[in-house]
Amino acid sequence: MVWQPETSPLTRASARFLVVAAAVASLGAGGCGPAKKHSIEIFPQHFDLRPREMIRYTPMVRGPDGTLQFAESFEIESSEPRVLEMAGAKGLARARAEGAADLVVRSGGIERRFSIEVRGNAMASIRTLHHTEVDRISGENLLFVGHANRDGFDHTAVAKPGIDRWVDAFEGQGHQIVFWVSEEYPNWYGKAREPDLAIVSEGQEHEVLVDADRVVYTGGDFMACTVRNVQMSLHKLMLASRRDRVHFVFPPEAIWTADIWWSGNKRPYPAPMVLLSDLWARHASDLERYESLAVPFLDRVFREFPVLDYPAKAPTPHLQDLARDWTVSVTLGSGLRRTYRRASSGKTVLMDFRAPATAAVL
Repeated sequence: MVWQPETSPLTRASARFLVVAAAVASLGAGGCGPAKKHSIEIFPQHFDLRPREMIRYTPMVRGPDGTLQFAESFEIESSEPRVLEMAGAKGLARARAEGAADLVVRSGGIERRFSIEVRGNAMASIRTLHHTEVDRISGENLLFVGHANRDGFDHTAVAKPGIDRWVDAFEGQGHQIVFWVSEEYPNWYGKAREPDLAIVSEGQEHEVLVDADRVVYTGGDFMACTVRNVQMSLHKLMLASRRDRVHFVFPPEAIWTADIWWSGNKRPYPAPMVLLSDLWARHASDLERYESLAVPFLDRVFREFPVLDYPAKAPTPHLQDLARDWTVSVTLGSGLRRTYRRASSGKTVLMDFRAPATAAVL
């Protein structure tokens, strides 16, 4: 199938999203009683739902030393299935009607109840296609919104304001918007729910020909799923020999990332995600940002293909072999320009890491 936004149908009715759930370190409103050692906590801490909203809750157990670990086994049930229904898979809940319900979680002989309130207007579904059903996406400007789901790593929705601004800008100018969603984690936090196309891909892996003048990548994770989408987009486009110039934009205020990829700042799960712009602010100059943020990202794009085993079978040839004849240029911050790798063919990939203050300018 070739995607044509004016003619192609969107056929699937539920949106579900990627990654392992992520979380804050302490339980706030919604839990019954304060957090204790040997207690159960669930993430995300999103307990005020709208009818038809779906969310996957991930239980964690607080051990004797106060640290949180994934529950090896658990049971979850709802005290009021009419209000909150457990939708088959463990932890996946669907809000059905206005009212209150307790989410009852058991693990290792411990039980805890969490108060859930369902109220407000019913949430619209996002209609989706699986990535194997889409052959091509083309256009002048594309906005990719990757895995903006609260029940995945970005449990506090840190990227929501930046993503919403980009969606508003693209909608206002009539440019195409593509969501990358997961079937495992359905709690999409962006305000927009009617993109031109929503593609189901658990790791943002795909074999879609992305034939566009410019693609803006938002969402995350910067060093995992975003890397993979860039890899797959480049691989298919280079293999097809459709273009001699590729322009990818990465607005720091609209991309979230796990704070584990850079030395000295290891904040693994269940620490909340950070914005790329937060990492940006840790460095004193654009040159430092290039060396500390852009280069590790590009190293992973071209050398680790595909990253973290999505897809399980890597497409051939290796991206690094396909990219040998391509110059990779970087624009960063207020105007820093660097060449990551140089080739003589005239083919160029421009990786544009724009300053947060100007990133929303199309």
